[in-house]
Amino acid sequence: MAWVFWKRGVVKPNGFDWVYLSILALSGVTLLYAFQFLALKYTTATNASILINTSAVFVAIWGFVKGETNPWKVAGVFLSFAGVILIVSKGTLEFFSSKTLFGDVLMIIDGFLWAVYTVLGSKMLLKYDHETLTAYAFVLGTVFLLPFALYAGLANPFMLNSETIAALLYLSILCSVFAYVVWYYALSNADSTSVAVYVYLVPLFTAIFAFYALNERPDLFTAVGGIITISGVYLTTAKQHQ
Repeated sequence: MAWVFWKRGVVKPNGFDWVYLSILALSGVTLLYAFQFLALKYTTATNASILINTSAVFVAIWGFVKGETNPWKVAGVFLSFAGVILIVSKGTLEFFSSKTLFGDVLMIIDGFLWAVYTVLGSKMLLKYDHETLTAYAFVLGTVFLLPFALYAGLANPFMLNSETIAALLYLSILCSVFAYVVWYYALSNADSTSVAVYVYLVPLFTAIFAFYALNERPDLFTAVGGIITISGVYLTTAKQHQ
């Protein structure tokens, strides 16, 4: 917000735009993270990493219904989703069970919330720049998130160790501010379906980073799933299909 004020001055949204900004804040920040961390108590990280990517599926379906995309892009989204499932599941469907059903449903809801944030945000970018839109979404989202934080109990900031502080800085500066600004910047230059499909690259990059940082050896499923995922991304974003 300080950066936006310094660069563009005080931006005052129109009356009804506050409603849209509140929806962005709830879908992209408040409820997204409240549901996500609650879901991780009831499901596995493997399930969560797959089901959060349903956001791209929701975005593609919405774009297809509204006539804003074409069958090639929808096919590419589902092809990439199949590749992600192959990477994370290692070729088995045993990770789905009744024990994780509640958490799995919450993660699917999370995928829907991110799709709302993406689709509505792409519309709001016609009136506001990507930095201003992200700033307002985060400020409102933080305010809406406070009741959840107070209910869960706030930690004493003076009791945080150096690792926790470093993690918070990384999550806030890179994963939140930088990533969200880049996301809306991309949406201001491409359609929502083409942008949304890139979330499928997260598990692929995770496997690559794990190889170098944790010495985890990629297996056949990771290699084949990675090829399928990248093929789906190409199919969705290729200029000849736009």
